[in-house]
Amino acid sequence: MPTEPATPPERLLRAQEVADRLNVHVSTVYRLADSGRLRAHRIGEGRLRKRGLRVPESAVTDYLSASLIAPAAVAV
Repeated sequence: MPTEPATPPERLLRAQEVADRLNVHVSTVYRLADSGRLRAHRIGEGRLRKRGLRVPESAVTDYLSASLIAPAAVAV
């Protein structure tokens, strides 16, 4: 019985990588994740600092797609 080849796991990005892709500060990435607007996973538990945030590449794409605005909304 032939089996389908396993798909590789989706790449998880660090908060700094997401910030670089979106051209925003890393704290903005944490705020987006905390608000639920950006899908993310918290790996580990840091007591002093929030660390270990990982964002699937597809979540960045989904966020950008959801933030599209109509050209008429840009014109003032």
